[in-house]
Amino acid sequence: MIKQKLIMAFAFFCGMCVLTGCGTSQPTAVTANNTIMVTPEAPVEIVIVADTLGPKRITFIVDNLKSYANLSLYQGTKLLADNLNVPVQGEQVISALVDVGQTGEISLSLRTLNAQVNILSWHVDDVEFSNLPQFEDITETAGLDKVISLKYGGPSVADLDQDGDYDLVLNNHNAETSKIYLNNGDGTVVKYHTDLSRWFMQDLHGTALGDYDRDGDLDLLLSRGGGNGKNPSVSYFYLNDDINFVRFTGDAGINKGGRGRGARWIDMDLDGDLDLFIMNETSLFKKSPQHIFFENMGKGRFNQRRVKGLEDVTASRTLVTDFNRDGIDDIIMYSPLSLWQGNGDFGYDNVTTMLPSSVTDTASVMAMTDIDIDNDGDLDLYLARGKKFEHGFGESPSVDFDPVEKTFSIKTRGYKGIDEFSFNAESEITLTNYYFLGQSGFRGKDYPAFLGSNKQPHMVPSGGEFSFSASMAQGWPSERNANGVYFGHTGKGKWKAELVRNGNIFWSYFFTLKGINEANTAFEPDNRNQQDILLENRNGKFVDVSDQWQIPVGGNALGVTTGDFNNDGFQDLFVYRWGRVDKRIADNMLLNTGKGYFEATTMHGASDHGGPGFGDMGQAFDFDLDGKVDLLSGSEHGYWNLYLNTSKNAGRHTLVKVGYSPDEQVDALGAHVEVETSEGKQFRRIGSAGEIFSQSFLNIVHFGVGTAHQIEQITVRWRNGETQKILHPDINKRVNFGLAKPSISSVHPVVQELEEPHSNSDAAQAPFIKIKGKSALAKLGIAIGEPIELTADYHAGGQHQVIAADEGGVQFWLRHQTPSHVPVEDRVVVDNNALYSTKGKATALIQTTGLAPTSLLPEGHFYSLRAIFTSSDGKMYEDALGEVILY
Repeated sequence: MIKQKLIMAFAFFCGMCVLTGCGTSQPTAVTANNTIMVTPEAPVEIVIVADTLGPKRITFIVDNLKSYANLSLYQGTKLLADNLNVPVQGEQVISALVDVGQTGEISLSLRTLNAQVNILSWHVDDVEFSNLPQFEDITETAGLDKVISLKYGGPSVADLDQDGDYDLVLNNHNAETSKIYLNNGDGTVVKYHTDLSRWFMQDLHGTALGDYDRDGDLDLLLSRGGGNGKNPSVSYFYLNDDINFVRFTGDAGINKGGRGRGARWIDMDLDGDLDLFIMNETSLFKKSPQHIFFENMGKGRFNQRRVKGLEDVTASRTLVTDFNRDGIDDIIMYSPLSLWQGNGDFGYDNVTTMLPSSVTDTASVMAMTDIDIDNDGDLDLYLARGKKFEHGFGESPSVDFDPVEKTFSIKTRGYKGIDEFSFNAESEITLTNYYFLGQSGFRGKDYPAFLGSNKQPHMVPSGGEFSFSASMAQGWPSERNANGVYFGHTGKGKWKAELVRNGNIFWSYFFTLKGINEANTAFEPDNRNQQDILLENRNGKFVDVSDQWQIPVGGNALGVTTGDFNNDGFQDLFVYRWGRVDKRIADNMLLNTGKGYFEATTMHGASDHGGPGFGDMGQAFDFDLDGKVDLLSGSEHGYWNLYLNTSKNAGRHTLVKVGYSPDEQVDALGAHVEVETSEGKQFRRIGSAGEIFSQSFLNIVHFGVGTAHQIEQITVRWRNGETQKILHPDINKRVNFGLAKPSISSVHPVVQELEEPHSNSDAAQAPFIKIKGKSALAKLGIAIGEPIELTADYHAGGQHQVIAADEGGVQFWLRHQTPSHVPVEDRVVVDNNALYSTKGKATALIQTTGLAPTSLLPEGHFYSLRAIFTSSDGKMYEDALGEVILY
């Protein structure tokens, strides 16, 4: 037991606004049932007496004087509870699991952020858990690159090389490339030799992994953005040929694109192979269909299919599940939410009426996972809700002022408008954590910091820092019309500041000021709190059980994943919190008690606390196959982090590896797995552990079995109805089901031909392409008004062939580009007669009418010429004339 003791609260009082600091006054002695006033500038000490070791639940009854606040609990410098949400004004209850790690008298301190919070009462209780799950960051020791990047809706995790462990696809949005990492099986990974981004700032989105040609390798679909709908992009499809990823988009028949967001492999017609669903954002031109479906026709080819109703749902975030457990995958689109029940014939029925009416129109659902919360054999749903990562139109900026750390942070979407604030600072100020990304013609342009009444401009690049003082910024300008951030010292440490935007110029904009004692805003900062929702699946209807299951109040969640983190036989949740503007906070782990409610803790070690960026999305899976669930987590504007579960005294487990079905050799995606012990049954569906835009293939299924000494049986049912059962398998071991690799494949003719033995004189020929007459073109130039007749000799190398990839054959380019090699205009001609040939001549006729002579181009601009093709070895080959004169 823990006894509450007389405590001393050193609270300082003043009547300032939510962001304002104040001076000191006399300390006040209070007890646990007296009101404790906690202000952002004055942490409060409380003292408890612990008679026993182990986790405890600490509960606060609080009264929030403003619209929102955050409350943190420390033991010295050790953070016990990080930024607990106090989401609304008025009285409310918040709690968290903590572990003080000792007995006796213990001093704790309370800190609040963004508002004064009155602690009306508090109490500490014993809980069901003897230990909290603990994690260790192994990102760098495992071999992952630790670089700051934008993310896009989570990673994809699967056994790409079919060697019995999980590999990783880390999705980055643009500046940092998306990457594949292969698991070495010893706690480390190796990066695949080719990045997924083909050029800098390529607009890449979610990925999906599945064996489309039933050859035993998982193929990859990488969705691409579509230029805001003006230039729809066809997603990239990579054929996995024994861990050689070959760009095979056109060859597979994927020929239509949109504003790509993500993709899903689903057997939509139950014929045993995987079809493809590509999710797109709504077209700016309202084109139909919004989403694109491809039917797997066998032999490595797809045909586009129309899917009435589902194809024009406005939402683009997707969760594939089986909410009626009929063995046919269902689809949930969000938000707004809609439920689509699969019929197994490429048709889907809208069954959104399964949702409670209070949830149907719920907005701001950012991520979802299915989870069997009560082990009753059906899949319930967790809805993680938050604000759009770049803020929506009309929303106020997000602001955090920390008077203890003396930091003021602001993040705005960057639409046309003005954001005003003021602050006090005694000495030098540093602008840091600075980021902006332009749009609407503002990409690459400066956004100056103007200092003082004379508006002295200082160009601070995105990612840069800038320090300034009052002597550099005296006075406040009467006119502040130009785009920029204005700072002016008005005397005695008082400052004014204003962000001015004369258009919708930014996708995102934020910074932190260090050295700030006091701050006020001329606007009401955005209350970022949204309430997550837990829906229980009951007899064909979903019921909101968020309160009953004690889902934490408020929050701003961008992602959610699920796994049994303590091996007690009940699935837990890990909720990714957006956090503060200036740094990452700990994410929320919700531990399932098995008694109809969750306990929340931030004290788990699986967060990059204090690091850069904002919580995004991840996956829970057993990375090192030691029987404990690990975490791969991404932070928007931060890192990818891999966390190893190092928990002590965790329960027992089993790992169920599901391969291809014994008879029809159907892959494991969508299979049902059921484990029965003396303590009850558990159910999983093979797929992802939560989804936004990416899809995982988690077919090494982890089950915690608590204190059970024996597993009665494990049953696997593949989506074609085949079933396999194993009785009394060993506990704490991996149990294998089905075939490791199919013997019945349906590969593309190109692949089939490569697999057949060949004996010819070209077997050792290296691939090449050569533009004929290139030296003459370089010397003489090209006359405008006359077409350029081009011929190129090519060889795809050995027995390989020219494939379509994304070029469609041998592609000839005449490009006008800037000095920094940014394309201005392309004239492209494709010779598709070269397709599926090993060697030959390709020809093209490129029109030059309408092009400007080189002499009239802007300074430094030039023309170049090249010919390229992709070989079935997965590599692209080209020949180029770096600069050619047009006259």
